[in-house]
Amino acid sequence: MVTLEREWKPSTKLNVIGGALDFTSVEVLPKDISRDQIEEYCYTLRQLYGEYVDELVAETTLSRREAQTWVLRNLVHEGSERLSYEAIGLYIWAIGRATEGDPLSRTIVSEYNQRAEEKIQQAEATVKRTGPPPYPDDLYDDPAVVWVEGRVGERLMRRCAPDQTYSEYLTSLLDATAELVSLDRLLTACRDAEIEHVAVDTHASDWFETLTVRVRGDPTSLSAVVREADVLKIDTERYPLALEIDQDLTPARSDLVIYDATEGPDPAMGRDRLKRALDTAELSLVELVDRLKTADARALFVGDDPTAAGAHLYPLFSEVPEETPLARLEALVLDDRTLTVGAITPRPDTPDALVDIAATAVWIAEDAVVGEALELPADPVKRRERLPAAVLRTA
Repeated sequence: MVTLEREWKPSTKLNVIGGALDFTSVEVLPKDISRDQIEEYCYTLRQLYGEYVDELVAETTLSRREAQTWVLRNLVHEGSERLSYEAIGLYIWAIGRATEGDPLSRTIVSEYNQRAEEKIQQAEATVKRTGPPPYPDDLYDDPAVVWVEGRVGERLMRRCAPDQTYSEYLTSLLDATAELVSLDRLLTACRDAEIEHVAVDTHASDWFETLTVRVRGDPTSLSAVVREADVLKIDTERYPLALEIDQDLTPARSDLVIYDATEGPDPAMGRDRLKRALDTAELSLVELVDRLKTADARALFVGDDPTAAGAHLYPLFSEVPEETPLARLEALVLDDRTLTVGAITPRPDTPDALVDIAATAVWIAEDAVVGEALELPADPVKRRERLPAAVLRTA
């Protein structure tokens, strides 16, 4: 059975349905999901991405299925989830309006994606070598194609110092024009302006890449330096900043409150809270287990079925803490892919801790009650094999 929450985006719903497909069965779709439902979600996505696909098909060597796969995997609208291969298979199947057959499997869709990426890489390699050497691949670790007007390129060429590359010059220009504010200055300014609360919007799985800071208060009460800032500096790190000021704003459940007037005048508490969240938003499996050990966890299990198109983590503790060290974990980085973390459910380390769910052990401490000790393998491939196949397919 598949449970879909009303407030989920169509991309999230398709990812969940895609994770529940069973190609070994006569009826591939989950019993409680109809094709009409899938078409409804897919046509909503068609409104967002359809023009991009049509342009790629018309102007490039990509086929329609290659273009659909590449666009849906790479062009993610703000607030939406990246579609899994299974979800893209549902999209191609539903948008194609076929009356027979099953959704495309992950294997088929991944082949379309691979062919699209190869064609795009060939096109980029051609563009990079249309000028005289040295070529971009010889100068930069990760060169990217950037399109500008011809006269802009000529101006850049004249402005660059003899020992300065285009990349270095553009970086210096961006650094010079960015309106930057430190987190301490932002929180202090909010306190001095008698702001009620400041929260970071964390509802999107990639919230930590661009920080959306929501402030409840009078927009004129904050200085222009704070209101117009587009970069937030936290210690030595810089994050793109989107500042929203609203007199009637109320923190949502998914928000991370970093300043609340009722907690006292010192903004340091919120600063530390945000730094901890950013520090744990994306972890490798090794880092995850290390943090659990530091927090005196006894084991880590992963649900055999995906939750919200991602991994459902079950850390076990002798005493379940009020807030786990994984509270803001959004992404689990493996060596060849990244998994979304759909949910985290801490449980007590008891023999019946997981009797009501199907889960696979990833790591178990030597003195854990739940079972025999299980170390995390040093080999990346063996570490990856610890995770359930259905969960790995969501990456």
